[in-house]
Amino acid sequence: MQVYLDHNATTPASPEVIHAVFDAMSGGFGNAASSHVPGRKAAALVERAREQVAELVNVAATRLVWTSGSTEALNTAMMAATRSHPHLLLARTEHKAVLDTAEHLADQGVPLTWIDSDEAGRVTPERLTAALPAGPFVLAVMAANNETGVVNDIARLTRIAHGAGGLVVCDATQQVGKLPVDLDAWGVDYASASAHKLNGPQGVGVLVTPRGQEALPLIRGGRHQNGWRSGTLNVAGVVGFGVAAQLALKHLPDGDRVREFRDRLHRLLESELGALPINGDIAERLPNTLNIRIPGADADAMIVNCPEVAFSSGSACTAAVPTPSHVLLAMGLDAVHAEESVRLSLGAETTTDDVELAAARLAEAARRVRRLNNWER
Repeated sequence: MQVYLDHNATTPASPEVIHAVFDAMSGGFGNAASSHVPGRKAAALVERAREQVAELVNVAATRLVWTSGSTEALNTAMMAATRSHPHLLLARTEHKAVLDTAEHLADQGVPLTWIDSDEAGRVTPERLTAALPAGPFVLAVMAANNETGVVNDIARLTRIAHGAGGLVVCDATQQVGKLPVDLDAWGVDYASASAHKLNGPQGVGVLVTPRGQEALPLIRGGRHQNGWRSGTLNVAGVVGFGVAAQLALKHLPDGDRVREFRDRLHRLLESELGALPINGDIAERLPNTLNIRIPGADADAMIVNCPEVAFSSGSACTAAVPTPSHVLLAMGLDAVHAEESVRLSLGAETTTDDVELAAARLAEAARRVRRLNNWER
C-alpha cells in the first residue's frame, strides 16, 4: 500500500469527475465552435462548466478563458499585461511558470524588479510598497505558495498595486479548492487555476481576463474564446473541471479535517525524529501543506528510501533538476537546509490510517538516511 502525499503536484480525479468526462466524451464529442446540433450540445456543456468554475472563484463567467493549464494561463496573462504596463514586479518565491516567463520578457527588454519576500516567503504590503516603480507595471504574485503553502494577502496587495498604477496577475492555482478564493473581492486583473489541483483532469485550466480588455492572445488560429485562445476546446476536460469545481466548493469546509490530519502527521514525525522545523508560516498556510526540514536526512535520499509514501522535495515542475528548492533559498535557507526539506501535501481522500502509516514509514526512512549520513543529534 502506498500513501499519496503529493496533492500539491497533482490530485487523483474524483469518481464524479471521471464519470462526467466519460459521459462528455461519449455524448458531447462535438466541436463547441460548430453551429450544428452536436456543436451546440458541446457548447452548452462548456458554458455550464464555465458557470461552475466561476462560482468557485467568485468571478463573472464571461471573464474565463479555457487553457491547457495554469502555465499557459500565466504565460498569456504576463505577456498580455506587459504590453501596456512594461515593467514586472515579482518575488523569487513564485512558481517557475512565472519566473521563467519573467526571464523571457526580460530578454525582450521588459524591466524586472524583484520584491524581497519575508522569512516566511510572503510578499508583504510593506515590501511591495518599497519596490514600486515610478511608471506603469505588472505585479505577478501567487495566492498560495505551491511548496510551503504560505498565503499572501492578495486583496491588500492588489489595492496597493492599483493605487500605484499597476496591473495584477495572480497565480491562484494552489489556493483554488483548498481555501476560499474571491477574485471579485480581491480585484485582480488576471488569474489562473488548473483542474488537476482539485481532483479534476490534467491538461485543462482557466485564465481570468480583465473586464472589457481587448484580447491579447498567446495562441492564435481562429479567434476562439473572444480572441483570447484559439483551438478546438477540450470539452471533456472542461466538463471535468466544472464538476471538480462544484465538488470543491461543496467540500471547502473539509479543510478543517485536512488541517487536523496535517498537524497530526507533523506531531507523529516529531515524536519519532525530534524537532522538525516548518518552512514558512505556521498559521497562514494551506490546510493540507506541510513543508518541514528533517535534519540529517536529505530529501532525495528520503524519497528513494521511502517508496511506500509519495511525497516531494519541492515543485513537480522542477523535480527533474537536482538543485535545492528556489523557494526555500529565496526565503533565506542555506542549501543544506533546503536539501533536507520535504513537502507533504494531503488531500480530501487522506485518511487517519494514511497519516499513521505515512508517519511510520517516513520516520523509518529518515532514520536509515541519518545512519547512512553518520548524522547525530
